[in-house]
Amino acid sequence: MSATLVNQLKTIITQELDVNLKIEEIDDNVSLFEEGLGFDSIATIELIYLIEKHFGVKFSDSELNLEYFSNLKVLADFLADKMESQKLEVAG
Repeated sequence: MSATLVNQLKTIITQELDVNLKIEEIDDNVSLFEEGLGFDSIATIELIYLIEKHFGVKFSDSELNLEYFSNLKVLADFLADKMESQKLEVAG
């Protein structure tokens, strides 16, 4: 599921953020910040909003940790875990 989520995140980034990138230009393991994709705080906030909108999740304050946003693979793994735990909460 993580690879699918990575591709969905790439689509969101290329089509909905003002970053001037193409899907094929984004490596799964490149940093979202500084030397990688160069996201600033505004782009990161927009990405969080779009993730919440597209995947129906809400980030808690403690989850707004740069560690989870280090690259798309880490973010996709975190998002998969978050979506799974929210499903279990709803089912429980």
